[in-house]
Amino acid sequence: MNTNLPKYCFFLLCLAMLGACKGVPRETVVFKSDFEHGVPVNVVNGKIEQYNGTGVLGRYSDGGFNVQVQGMPPHDMLKISFDLYIHDTWDGNQSAPAGRDIWMMNVDGGSVIYATFANGGCTDCTQSYPDQQPVFFNNTFNFALNKPNSNAIKTDLPGACKLKDVNGGTSMYRIQRTFHHTASTLELGCFGQLEDPDTANKNCNESWSVDNMRITAIENR
Repeated sequence: MNTNLPKYCFFLLCLAMLGACKGVPRETVVFKSDFEHGVPVNVVNGKIEQYNGTGVLGRYSDGGFNVQVQGMPPHDMLKISFDLYIHDTWDGNQSAPAGRDIWMMNVDGGSVIYATFANGGCTDCTQSYPDQQPVFFNNTFNFALNKPNSNAIKTDLPGACKLKDVNGGTSMYRIQRTFHHTASTLELGCFGQLEDPDTANKNCNESWSVDNMRITAIENR
């Protein structure tokens, strides 16, 4: 009887297990919050408000927040996901003074999303989202002409202020982007650039917030 057979079988099993693991990405969550317990320490200019029975990061009109992550593990990809709420009366691609109403997301100072949104029953409005970036042509930004609420996953939520008693006053979008990233630090910024002639009530007329944010570092092995 060959007494080395069990050792040989064990060796083959180890090789098979190593082969199965090779190429499986390693995912590490580096930031996660549902904003139910206050502003996380690594959120700059954060504020919490209750909306529709849950805590959200916001609300903002112009301006926004930054998420800063230090000491990230080795990785070559980054996945960012969260819920974006577009509250009340956004005018999308409308010309001034009503629009354009733009929401943007930056990563490490570079633009990931720069898009217009329309909401709140503006039937003659268009929005550029889900197109992520406008085309720069003839020395100006040319935004795509999509229907209001395009790509929203919920369009029957109550508004937050001006349309707080109206179902359809808020639309929810699921933002999810995966892209190349290797730096040990991250700065994620989300901002609004909204136009409204009623400046005294701007934050009530049109605002935004986010919820359920998760940032995952991915190492492809």
